[in-house]
Amino acid sequence: MPGLATRNKQRIDDSQRLTVSLKTLAHMLDAHRSSVRRWLQQAGIRPITFGRGRNGAIRYKWREVKDWIASREYVE
Repeated sequence: MPGLATRNKQRIDDSQRLTVSLKTLAHMLDAHRSSVRRWLQQAGIRPITFGRGRNGAIRYKWREVKDWIASREYVE
């Protein structure tokens, strides 16, 4: 059931989130994954890898990403 999986993901709020994927961040920021990856790298936010090779997962610490987003200047 694809709908059930989507609803479960939406239930996780910021206080429960430990890590976040590049795909999720790109969706949240409405940007391409390569742009988000570059921005995070420039900000000094390093990824965490789980596993190796094709089955591995790359995630970022949500706290670091959240602080970085909050520190960005807003354009008026």
